[in-house]
Amino acid sequence: MTQPIRILLVDDHQIIRDGLTNMLNEADDMLLCGSAPDYTDAIELISESNPDVVITDLSLSGKSGIDLIRKIKELFPSVHILVLSMYVSEDYIFNELKAGAEGYLPKQDTTKAELFKAIRTISKGRPYFSDSIAQVISRIYSHSVKKAPIPDAVSKQHTLTSRESEILRLYAEGMSNQEISEKLNISVRTVETHKNNIMQKYNFRSTVDLVKFAIRNNLAEL
Repeated sequence: MTQPIRILLVDDHQIIRDGLTNMLNEADDMLLCGSAPDYTDAIELISESNPDVVITDLSLSGKSGIDLIRKIKELFPSVHILVLSMYVSEDYIFNELKAGAEGYLPKQDTTKAELFKAIRTISKGRPYFSDSIAQVISRIYSHSVKKAPIPDAVSKQHTLTSRESEILRLYAEGMSNQEISEKLNISVRTVETHKNNIMQKYNFRSTVDLVKFAIRNNLAEL
C-alpha cells in the first residue's frame, strides 16, 4: 500500500490552520502530521514529524516565511515546500523561488482540488504554480531571461504547429487558459490540449519551463 503524503502546515492564523486541517483530512492519500504558527515551532515539528511537504504562508510572526523556507532547505533538503499566501507580487514570488520553494498558490482563489493537485505534484519533486502565479513568473523571467537556464531536456529538433507556436507565445505574454481561449475563439479544453502537446514535445515539466523557453527563443512580445 502506498504511504500517504505527510504534510505540515505553517500559518499564524488558527482559523486558516483549522480550515486546511479539515480539508486535508478529506484526502485519502494525505496525512497531516502537524501544524505550527511560526518559524520556531515549524522547525521543531519538522525534525520530529518528518513531513514530505510543508505548506506555509509568507507572513508569519517573528521570522518570515522566506526565512523558514531557507532554513528548511538548509536543514531538511528533501522536504518539499508549497507556499499558500495572499501575497502575489513579483517581489514575494521571486524571493520564495530563490529561497527554494517548489510551489506557490494564492489564498484568494485556490480551490480544494487545486491544493490537492499542487501537493501531489510537488511531493513527487515537480514544481507547481497556479495559472495566475505562472503569469507573474513569466514577467520575472522576461526581465532576467538571459541569465535563466533552459531545461536540459529541451531539444530544438521538434517543430511546433502554427497554432502551438501562437499559444506558446500567448502563455509567455502572461495569458491564462481562459484568456487564450477567448482571444483565439477556441475552447479552454483545446488550449490545454495544445499546451500538453507542446510540453510533451519538449519534455517540459511545468508551465514555467514552457514560458522560459518561449522568452529565450523570442516567441513573446514583451
